[in-house]
Amino acid sequence: MWDFVKYFTVFVLGLIFGSFSNVLIYRPVAGLRLNEPRFSICPHCKARIKWYDNIPLVSYILLRGRCRNCGERISLRYPLVELLHGVVFLLNVIFFPLEIAFALNALFLVSFSAAVVDFKILMLPDYTWIVTLIVATYINLTRFRSQLILDLSAGVVVLLLLLLLKLRYKDGLGEGDIFLFPVYAFACGFLYMPLLLLLSSSLGIIFGYVKKIKVIPFGPFIVSVGYVLVLIRYAQSVL
Repeated sequence: MWDFVKYFTVFVLGLIFGSFSNVLIYRPVAGLRLNEPRFSICPHCKARIKWYDNIPLVSYILLRGRCRNCGERISLRYPLVELLHGVVFLLNVIFFPLEIAFALNALFLVSFSAAVVDFKILMLPDYTWIVTLIVATYINLTRFRSQLILDLSAGVVVLLLLLLLKLRYKDGLGEGDIFLFPVYAFACGFLYMPLLLLLSSSLGIIFGYVKKIKVIPFGPFIVSVGYVLVLIRYAQSVL
């Protein structure tokens, strides 16, 4: 019984944070500040959304996917993002120690939202690398303390490499990528750092080639590859 209550609570928390993730995605893309307006609004009619119409997943179902005020259809992205966070939060709690799972969930929240924002408007919010650095430091201190110097070295090596590339190819990398790559290298650890660089860079370049674009949003590839490598690394540590 206790396990059911715990897992259900975690899933609901995931839905709530998934709703917050939608805010982190929608507002920068729409050109709004994260803290203004201080309430949720309909993207169509701009009417304030009442609290009972803003319950993650439930309200979308009850409203049949439409705004109560204007009747316009609500994007399916909103409930899907909420559901995704609920599932990921739950899986992390099932497979990892609670204190590590919460850190991984925080990492997923900021990584996912930042990846979508970067994909849409080619901008990585500063909070992405800051939160990633905090989470990586916490997990490395609690789980990989003996490897801390090596892991820090991985981040420093990647940072220096990217700074050199930035000097050589000024338009090749965004400032957000320069900060995000090293902190994810720190999170993945020294052994996984080469794989992080190889896979994320290759996927980004392939995407740019297929889409025939000159400015590549590397953020989604850094965080997706990085998060999977972080999960693999920590899964190996608890097995």
